[in-house]
Amino acid sequence: MGKFDSLLKTHNSKRKYLYDYTKLYKKGRFATSVDYDYFENLYMLKLLEDNKKKKYNEDLISLWGKLDMKSYIDYDLGNTINLYFVDSFEQISVSQLDDYNFMHEDSRKMNLLDIKYIKHLTLENIQLENLYLATFEILDKDNNFRPYVLIFTKDERNNFIEIGYGYDSNDNGNIELKIQSFNYPIFLTTNGCILLPLTNRKIKLNVYDYITDMDIQKIEKSNMG
Repeated sequence: MGKFDSLLKTHNSKRKYLYDYTKLYKKGRFATSVDYDYFENLYMLKLLEDNKKKKYNEDLISLWGKLDMKSYIDYDLGNTINLYFVDSFEQISVSQLDDYNFMHEDSRKMNLLDIKYIKHLTLENIQLENLYLATFEILDKDNNFRPYVLIFTKDERNNFIEIGYGYDSNDNGNIELKIQSFNYPIFLTTNGCILLPLTNRKIKLNVYDYITDMDIQKIEKSNMG
């Protein structure tokens, strides 16, 4: 598979490995209050501990633990964002949608597919450093798995902060991204290029490192062995 195949629309889920989140997350379904940070940190620490041979980048593992656990809790509490049910960039939790009681479970949960590390990206006159591009899939109204992307960087305290997000708003295969400090949406193609619509400029993303759900499976299997 190519590094950007996770952006493709498919009829079947591309996620192959699912962790048993109940090992760490034991709150009741639709609990009134859940400490996201607590459970995210539990999973992050578990993955870092399992990565005994330091084979995988610790930043990628840490972000995976945070995002994968968050997506599970969001599903459990009805807090998932599914932009394919609102047809806009308005981030409304699925539990607030009229369709919620009739939605397939795969429309209520985002599956994390991979996280790509990009050292440097220049957009017009803006220099972006140390970006983490997380790609999820989620089921749309037509029962297709569609991409949802979050972009992170790190702050001065070494914490991950979200600086952008996007989805395939026009069903043409391109991900429309909104990035903080950038004045207009840009597009990410399935071959890993950024398109700047005002200048028609195309920028190829250079992926320095990345991690997938199958890498997570390898980490956990190695610990079991």
